Amino acid sequence: MQAVAVRAFHSPPELMELEPPRPGPGEVRVRMAAAGVNPLDWKVSDGIYDGERKHRFPLVLGVDGAGWVESCGPGVSRFGVGDPIFGQFLHDPVGDGTFAELAITPESIGVTKFPAEIPPTAAAALPTAGMSALQALDELGVAPGGTLLLVGASGGVGSYALQVARTRQLRVIAVARAGSETRLKRLGATEVLEFGSPSLEARVRALAPAGVDALLDAASRAPEFQRLSALVRAGGRAMTIIHVADPRAAPADGIERINFGLHPTGPLLDRVVREVVEHRLLAPIEREISLSGVPTALAESRAGHASGKTVVRIGAPSSP
Repeated sequence: MQAVAVRAFHSPPELMELEPPRPGPGEVRVRMAAAGVNPLDWKVSDGIYDGERKHRFPLVLGVDGAGWVESCGPGVSRFGVGDPIFGQFLHDPVGDGTFAELAITPESIGVTKFPAEIPPTAAAALPTAGMSALQALDELGVAPGGTLLLVGASGGVGSYALQVARTRQLRVIAVARAGSETRLKRLGATEVLEFGSPSLEARVRALAPAGVDALLDAASRAPEFQRLSALVRAGGRAMTIIHVADPRAAPADGIERINFGLHPTGPLLDRVVREVVEHRLLAPIEREISLSGVPTALAESRAGHASGKTVVRIGAPSSP
């Protein structure tokens, strides 16, 4: 089978010809229709889980995907051959990723069936970013009418968080790179400010003189996150998706600073499905590529040039 993999941590991703994986107990093998591109993909290739989880090389990259169950290992009860499933396929040993014609996943992790109303390309764009947006906003707990400062609003998590915030009747001050204002306002932003602008903090203070109720930051490094978190009112929460909050720092300003950690589950993914089916959430796919385009897409994601979601088309768009 064709797959995009790395031969060692920090080595360049390559399109390779590999032996198909075999499902073990409690696992299913999926013929992939599509896969979603996330920053987590290149972080896995850099060894983000090295020392914490087992890995298998060549390490097939890709976390999110959608396709049809081709075969089942012993003891599988949730799914059967031919079922359309999607989700976050990340499991131990790391290396059975979704940037491949075939992938395996335990049935017990964050995967579920996708309905006919959702095409596989859209399903593949949803799992990590969609679950992250829902869980993050649940944890921030901003009440209807409250103000959310959303940094990195044009990325995958940001694009979904905007839509979820809109359905929860939040005022969203979105921060993103120049040129994204029209798109972000269509997704639910109330105001759009430019990332990196020297007047950013002053403009946020002018828009929310008493402080924003919460910060959700998917882009800032540690110094910027610390500065922006000071825009949150006392008693509010500041959350970073990229784990730059110092867990040892005791807040003296009454602001809780949180490193977000996704807990992918089938029920959480089912919530994402409901949001889509009931037209409250749209998968904002910016482009579709083939497996051969994955190395370039990962390089662009690493450089911070990605916008919205990139989806990899792998197999047929309908059940085989």
